[in-house]
Amino acid sequence: MKLPASSAFTTQRALHVLRFTCEHCTYFASEDGERCTHGYPNEAHRLARYEDPEAELVFCKDFELR
Repeated sequence: MKLPASSAFTTQRALHVLRFTCEHCTYFASEDGERCTHGYPNEAHRLARYEDPEAELVFCKDFELR
């Protein structure tokens, strides 16, 4: 799912410590080259991408919190 950037989301993300990126997903294999174990491209889902407050929000359909 893709959504436009929102300052409200950025604020809520920090306030509620939301986890939604690959680094917090059970299907992310950091020890194996930082890839999705389902084989999905993950550049748009990585935590570093959200350092830009204007970055479009991209949520993975298979995200599962570790």
